[in-house]
Amino acid sequence: MGRLILYSFFAFLAGVFLYSLFFANWLLDFFCSCGFRVGALIDASNWLFLFSVLGFMAEFAFMKLNEKPRTVRQDPITNPQISVGMTAYNDELSIGGAVRDFKKMSEVVNIVVIDNNCVDKTAEVARKAGAKVVKEPIQGYGAACVRALKEARKAGNLVCLVEGDQTYFAADIKKLLAYIENVDMVVGTRTTMEIVASDSQVTPFIQIGNIFVAKLIQLRYWGKLRLTDVGCTYRLIRPEALDKIIGNFDVTGNHFSPHMIMAALKMGLKVIECPIAFRKRVGQSKGVGNDFVKGLVNGFQMIFDILKS
Repeated sequence: MGRLILYSFFAFLAGVFLYSLFFANWLLDFFCSCGFRVGALIDASNWLFLFSVLGFMAEFAFMKLNEKPRTVRQDPITNPQISVGMTAYNDELSIGGAVRDFKKMSEVVNIVVIDNNCVDKTAEVARKAGAKVVKEPIQGYGAACVRALKEARKAGNLVCLVEGDQTYFAADIKKLLAYIENVDMVVGTRTTMEIVASDSQVTPFIQIGNIFVAKLIQLRYWGKLRLTDVGCTYRLIRPEALDKIIGNFDVTGNHFSPHMIMAALKMGLKVIECPIAFRKRVGQSKGVGNDFVKGLVNGFQMIFDILKS
């Protein structure tokens, strides 16, 4: 359910594109009388728009007929004991501070750092700061995240996933904790700009791209969540919920974050976003960062994953 809405949206975009071509050709004809006739574009656009409207109507009708009463879960975690899984790749400069920040939180009972084939002193610094270090031989952000979730699952009654680059504030774990009593997983969003540092890696390009892909997921899983950010690693999940989806992850690259959200939605888990603060990272980014090409490639990987979901 929701797939037709997603495809209808792309048909709508295609119609807009063809109308744009038609308009551009009309301008050429008007100004220099040298454009070629593409009247068929307008007919194709009309059909695409018709498909879009019919697709949206059919999907909404189907959802209405199959609509179930929405219940509100109220399941507080008494005595929360959070086990933190922290990804790291050559984060020698930041990992010590990140571990110490989380160790200050009274709710955190365990911190495990995933050494994703670091060639610097990340592992050594993490151990000195008080974290357990586990090496993940499969290279990639997604592979490190999955290992972090598996290792963190071994302790506590809640699992937190986060990066070790000090972009996230450990104190924000209280925000995630406040929402978890109503859902299975809470994911952070870095789109509340009042609490996002202007010198962070959330550039206008990254922000717009994240929102666009997030809204595609929202279309695909219509009525199941409101989503504004697909690149935020910071999240809190119930162990029993993690057990339901941990075996369904097959992404090892940088597009793992939305993949995990969709895996949860497929299993009928309740997911909610929570605004978190975000600051400039310590050290150099190894993911998308401010790289336009990497961001574009990562975005297309995310879209492809959504289309095949």
